[in-house]
Amino acid sequence: MSARRLLLFTKPAREGRVKTRLIGDLTPAQAAALHAAFLDDLLDRLREGDFELRLAWALDSEEAVPSGPLPGVRQEGDDLGTRLYRTLSDAAAEARAVMALGSDHPTLPLEIVHRAFETVERGADVVLGPAEDGGYYLIALDREAVVPRLFERIAWSTDQVLAATLDRCRELGLAVELLPEASDVDTPEDLRRLAARMAEEGDLGCPRTHALLASLGLLQSKIQNPKPKIEGTAA
Repeated sequence: MSARRLLLFTKPAREGRVKTRLIGDLTPAQAAALHAAFLDDLLDRLREGDFELRLAWALDSEEAVPSGPLPGVRQEGDDLGTRLYRTLSDAAAEARAVMALGSDHPTLPLEIVHRAFETVERGADVVLGPAEDGGYYLIALDREAVVPRLFERIAWSTDQVLAATLDRCRELGLAVELLPEASDVDTPEDLRRLAARMAEEGDLGCPRTHALLASLGLLQSKIQNPKPKIEGTAA
C-alpha cells in the first residue's frame, strides 16, 4: 500500500464542454485552450510532488480514458458526490491518504498539497481547501474517512458545498482541518483577476496560461483596464 495518492479531477479540453461560464467573453476554442493550459501548468507542478498522481476524467459513456504519460481513471457516477466517493474509495484501497483536487486552480502551490497530506498523516480525518465561492478546491482524507455519507445530498456547484460538508463531518465525528482560502478560475471576473495578477507578477508558475492570456491581449493592469475585451483566437 502506498502512502499518498492524488486524483486530479478534470475533463478533456473539448470546445463547448469546458470553461463554459467563460464562453461569451471567450470563444469555445479559447475556453478549451485555457482549460488545457491550466491542466498542463498544474500537472507540471504536481509531477514534482511526493505522492502518486492520477488523472480522474469526466467522460461520456462512449469516451475512452485519454492516453498519456500519467495513469488515468474514469469518474463513475451520476453526480459529483458519487464520482468523488467512488474515485476516492478506489484510491483508498491502495493508499493511506487520498486527495481529490480540481484542475481550475492552476497557480495552486505544491506546498499546499503537501501540507494537506501531512495534516492527514498527523491525525486529521479530512482536510478541506475552501474556495471563495463557498465550495472547496481540494479534499484530502484518511482512508478510513472515505465513506458515502460524506458526499451524499450535497448541493454541488452552490455556495453551500463547504458548509454542508463541514456539517456532514460533524455528524460523522470526523476531525477536520482547513487550508487557506483560494479562488478557482471559473468566471470572467476570476479570469480578469488572474490576468491582472500575471500582468503585475509574471507567470505565477503557469507559463502556458501566461502565454495564452498574452496572446489574447489580457495581460493588462486591472486598474488600466478593469474589464478587458477578449479578442482573437487561441493558437
